[in-house]
Parts: sequence; C-alpha cells; structure tokens
Amino acid sequence: MLKDKRRELRIASKDDDLIVEAAGLLGISVSEFLVERAVSDAERVVEAHHSIGLPSDPYREFLEALDRPAKAPQELVRQIRESRRIKHAH
Repeated sequence: MLKDKRRELRIASKDDDLIVEAAGLLGISVSEFLVERAVSDAERVVEAHHSIGLPSDPYREFLEALDRPAKAPQELVRQIRESRRIKHAH
C-alpha cells in the first residue's frame, strides 16, 4: 500500500517509552506499531457505528416490524387530502 500521508503528534515521554518498548518486543518499527493499532481501532469504531446489534428477541421483533405493511398516519393522510382539495379548488 502506498503511504503518501504524514501525521505528527505530541506524546508524553512515558507513553513514548512504552510504545517503543512494545514495538521492540513485537520486532516492528514504532511507526508500524502505531499505524497497525490505530487502523485496527479505527476499523472497530467505524464498524460499531455502522452496524446495529440486537439480542435475538428484539432482532426478531425488528425484522417482523420491517416485514409488516406500512401504515400511513391518518392525520398525515387527512392533511394531504385537504391540501389537494384546496389546490384543485383554485
């Protein structure tokens, strides 16, 4: 993958020391360590915000509600009919 972006950040010395040690223990560079962790976390955050998780009973109820025919609110239907009646009266 082409790496064409650059990020800079400020970090506390103790955090930097910890990151350097962790990267060394894994045998990878600090940059690789940071990018792998950041991308992994970013994917989880985005996925969590793009999906809905429901326990089985609420999930079943949700699917049943989606399968039921839609019912227009009667007040909305009345207002639309009234609007059309007024429009055609002119």
